[in-house]
Amino acid sequence: MSRTMQKSYRQSGVGMLDAAPGTYMVHAYFDDNQVELIKSNILGWQVGQDRRLTPLVLDPRAVDDEGWVIQHPDGRIESEDGRNWPSEDAWLTSQRRERRRDAA
Repeated sequence: MSRTMQKSYRQSGVGMLDAAPGTYMVHAYFDDNQVELIKSNILGWQVGQDRRLTPLVLDPRAVDDEGWVIQHPDGRIESEDGRNWPSEDAWLTSQRRERRRDAA
């Protein structure tokens, strides 16, 4: 009985880079005035054929479900679309402002 391997049609990367210790993917979930911050360790970076970096985390759905946001070891926050904030507090303030604007 022969075994066939399923072919993956997902675009492959051209390389991998280590992530600096203390690099996290962050998600903020708001409930009234409370915020729950979820952080996932970034284990490394996949370099795509277009030189785009994709964070490698234990749960790959975290990257696929929505645009990602990274917290660097120095505290800076950076989003997939290039926006950035000097601190976690500045990012959360911006997120609250966007939620209020979207709710209006």
